[in-house]
Amino acid sequence: METGKTLSPIVKSLAYLSRQTTGEVQVHIVSKFYERDILGAALKTFDQYEISRTTHRNGILIYVNRSTQRFAVISDEGIHRAVGQRYWDELSVNLKEDLLSTYFENAIALNIYALAVSLKKHFPIEM
Repeated sequence: METGKTLSPIVKSLAYLSRQTTGEVQVHIVSKFYERDILGAALKTFDQYEISRTTHRNGILIYVNRSTQRFAVISDEGIHRAVGQRYWDELSVNLKEDLLSTYFENAIALNIYALAVSLKKHFPIEM
Protein backbone atom coordinates (compact mmCIF):
# COMPACT_ATOMS: atom_id res chain seq x y z
CA MET A 1 0.00 0.00 0.00
CA GLU A 2 1.72 3.15 -1.22
CA THR A 3 0.42 6.42 0.14
CA GLY A 4 3.26 8.69 -0.92
CA LYS A 5 4.15 9.33 2.72
CA THR A 6 6.84 7.71 4.77
CA LEU A 7 5.50 5.52 7.55
CA SER A 8 6.53 6.51 11.03
CA PRO A 9 8.98 4.27 12.90
CA ILE A 10 6.20 3.44 15.38
CA VAL A 11 3.86 2.23 12.64
CA LYS A 12 6.65 0.17 11.06
CA SER A 13 7.56 -1.46 14.37
CA LEU A 14 3.92 -2.27 15.17
CA ALA A 15 3.49 -3.83 11.72
CA TYR A 16 6.61 -5.93 12.29
CA LEU A 17 5.33 -7.02 15.70
CA SER A 18 1.96 -8.06 14.29
CA ARG A 19 3.72 -10.40 11.84
CA GLN A 20 5.74 -12.06 14.63
CA THR A 21 3.32 -12.80 17.45
CA THR A 22 -0.24 -13.12 18.64
CA GLY A 23 0.56 -10.48 21.26
CA GLU A 24 -0.72 -6.95 20.80
CA VAL A 25 0.91 -3.63 21.57
CA GLN A 26 -0.92 -0.33 21.51
CA VAL A 27 0.75 3.05 21.77
CA HIS A 28 -1.11 6.00 23.25
CA ILE A 29 0.60 9.39 23.01
CA VAL A 30 -0.69 12.48 24.81
CA SER A 31 0.62 16.02 25.28
CA LYS A 32 -0.56 17.23 28.66
CA PHE A 33 1.68 19.56 30.65
CA TYR A 34 -0.06 18.90 33.97
CA GLU A 35 -0.87 15.20 33.96
CA ARG A 36 -0.35 14.24 37.59
CA ASP A 37 -1.17 10.55 37.60
CA ILE A 38 0.33 9.00 34.50
CA LEU A 39 -0.10 5.45 35.82
CA GLY A 40 -3.79 6.08 36.53
CA ALA A 41 -4.26 7.57 33.07
CA ALA A 42 -2.51 4.58 31.50
CA LEU A 43 -4.63 2.08 33.43
CA LYS A 44 -7.79 3.93 32.40
CA THR A 45 -6.65 3.84 28.75
CA PHE A 46 -5.81 0.12 29.05
CA ASP A 47 -9.35 -0.57 30.21
CA GLN A 48 -11.00 1.90 27.82
CA TYR A 49 -9.43 0.26 24.76
CA GLU A 50 -10.01 -3.26 26.16
CA ILE A 51 -6.39 -4.26 25.68
CA SER A 52 -6.93 -7.24 27.97
CA ARG A 53 -9.32 -8.84 25.49
CA THR A 54 -6.65 -10.91 23.76
CA THR A 55 -6.90 -14.69 23.72
CA HIS A 56 -3.69 -15.22 25.67
CA ARG A 57 -3.96 -12.07 27.80
CA ASN A 58 -0.83 -10.74 26.11
CA GLY A 59 -1.78 -7.15 25.40
CA ILE A 60 0.56 -4.27 26.20
CA LEU A 61 0.00 -0.52 26.34
CA ILE A 62 2.82 1.99 25.97
CA TYR A 63 1.41 5.28 27.26
CA VAL A 64 3.66 8.29 26.69
CA ASN A 65 3.18 11.91 27.64
CA ARG A 66 5.17 13.73 24.99
CA SER A 67 5.16 17.03 26.87
CA THR A 68 6.72 15.67 30.05
CA GLN A 69 8.59 12.64 28.61
CA ARG A 70 6.89 10.52 31.28
CA PHE A 71 5.44 7.13 30.40
CA ALA A 72 3.85 3.96 31.69
CA VAL A 73 3.97 0.46 30.26
CA ILE A 74 0.97 -1.67 31.20
CA SER A 75 0.94 -5.39 30.44
CA ASP A 76 -1.78 -7.96 30.75
CA GLU A 77 -1.36 -10.95 33.02
CA GLY A 78 -0.39 -13.50 30.35
CA ILE A 79 2.69 -11.67 29.11
CA HIS A 80 3.56 -10.44 32.60
CA ARG A 81 3.54 -14.00 33.91
CA ALA A 82 5.72 -15.12 30.97
CA VAL A 83 8.46 -12.50 31.32
CA GLY A 84 8.29 -11.35 34.96
CA GLN A 85 8.63 -7.97 36.65
CA ARG A 86 12.35 -7.64 36.02
CA TYR A 87 11.72 -7.59 32.27
CA TRP A 88 9.36 -4.61 32.64
CA ASP A 89 11.79 -2.80 34.91
CA GLU A 90 14.55 -3.19 32.31
CA LEU A 91 12.26 -2.17 29.45
CA SER A 92 11.29 0.96 31.39
CA VAL A 93 14.93 1.88 31.96
CA ASN A 94 15.64 1.40 28.25
CA LEU A 95 12.62 3.44 27.18
CA LYS A 96 13.55 6.26 29.54
CA GLU A 97 17.12 6.34 28.21
CA ASP A 98 15.92 6.17 24.60
CA LEU A 99 13.44 9.01 25.11
CA LEU A 100 16.27 11.17 26.42
CA SER A 101 18.82 10.23 23.77
CA THR A 102 17.01 9.85 20.46
CA TYR A 103 14.09 11.10 18.43
CA PHE A 104 10.78 10.50 20.21
CA GLU A 105 9.26 8.11 17.64
CA ASN A 106 12.51 6.15 17.29
CA ALA A 107 12.66 5.64 21.06
CA ILE A 108 9.19 4.12 21.12
CA ALA A 109 9.85 2.02 18.00
CA LEU A 110 13.07 0.57 19.45
CA ASN A 111 11.16 -0.68 22.47
CA ILE A 112 8.35 -2.10 20.34
CA TYR A 113 10.96 -4.13 18.46
CA ALA A 114 12.26 -5.40 21.82
CA LEU A 115 8.71 -6.33 22.81
CA ALA A 116 8.28 -8.17 19.50
CA VAL A 117 11.22 -10.43 20.32
CA SER A 118 9.81 -11.34 23.73
CA LEU A 119 6.25 -11.74 22.51
CA LYS A 120 7.40 -13.96 19.63
CA LYS A 121 9.30 -16.18 22.08
CA HIS A 122 6.32 -16.65 24.38
CA PHE A 123 3.38 -16.12 22.01
CA PRO A 124 4.39 -17.05 18.45
CA ILE A 125 1.89 -16.95 15.64
CA GLU A 126 0.15 -20.31 15.52
CA MET A 127 0.22 -21.93 12.10
